[in-house]
Amino acid sequence: MEMRQLRHFLALMETKSYWRAAEECGLTPQALSKSIRRFEDSLGVRLFDRDTRSVRPTLFAEQIVTYARNIDAEARSLRRALDALLDTGTNQLVIGAGAAVATKLIADAVLAVRRHNSNIAVDVIEGTFEDLIPRLLQGKIDVVVSIMTVDVVDRLIDHRVLRVEKYRAYTRAGHPLAGLEKVPLARLLEFPWIAGDDEDQVEAEVAASFRAIDLNPPEPTFKTNSVSFALGLLLQSDALLILPQEILRRETAAGLVVPIDTDADDWTRPTVVFFRKNSTRSPDSLQFLRELKRIVEAGTP
Repeated sequence: MEMRQLRHFLALMETKSYWRAAEECGLTPQALSKSIRRFEDSLGVRLFDRDTRSVRPTLFAEQIVTYARNIDAEARSLRRALDALLDTGTNQLVIGAGAAVATKLIADAVLAVRRHNSNIAVDVIEGTFEDLIPRLLQGKIDVVVSIMTVDVVDRLIDHRVLRVEKYRAYTRAGHPLAGLEKVPLARLLEFPWIAGDDEDQVEAEVAASFRAIDLNPPEPTFKTNSVSFALGLLLQSDALLILPQEILRRETAAGLVVPIDTDADDWTRPTVVFFRKNSTRSPDSLQFLRELKRIVEAGTP
């Protein structure tokens, strides 16, 4: 078994397409197919059922993919550690960050890590929980800090809750609902809604609040994965959206947007730090985790 074969296997598991996996690996589909067959021969099992239109992982593939991801992630970590020791690569920390923590919490922790190691290069990748966790599993990211938008994570991932984020309904300054106290949820249904295009467990909490008073949850008029677009739309219309307070902290402080004081119970989700179980973490990633813990315990928002 060779590392390149293992990575070809993982690419095919992710894409379920020889053409896309080959493109990702920089190979022709024929070369990728040959590599996969050699990998199967070395293991003595068939990993994929193939026909003219689809690629389906076998039970063997489903069972070994967890081990393959761990091996690949550890190999990448080893290569980076050796490069750092030999001074042939970049001493780098790669962080996945959700939008709610990118502007303040992550920035503060990164600056603190840099004070301990001024030579480190830090790469911060912003994305959703669903986008970042696969990269963490693949060893392309050292640690992810994000709001936990689901209730179950991959068994290869460990996590620690940092704090609880409060979600609020927001509107522009000057909106008919701005400044009112204990706005009934029914009034929120009078206006268009902006929603994200990813799955978020807080949606279930919001829906439960409406259904508890025999109302249907709001149907989004606009859906987007862009916070910038959502904010622009919010400022130029009567639309409403629900976001964690931290994302719109600066806009709220500047008086551009206003949280709506509703008569519903609070909507909350935890902000969590995620890392691979049983992985060898670099000194800089461990320092980053310590700084996160210090900052949160000190009460820094």
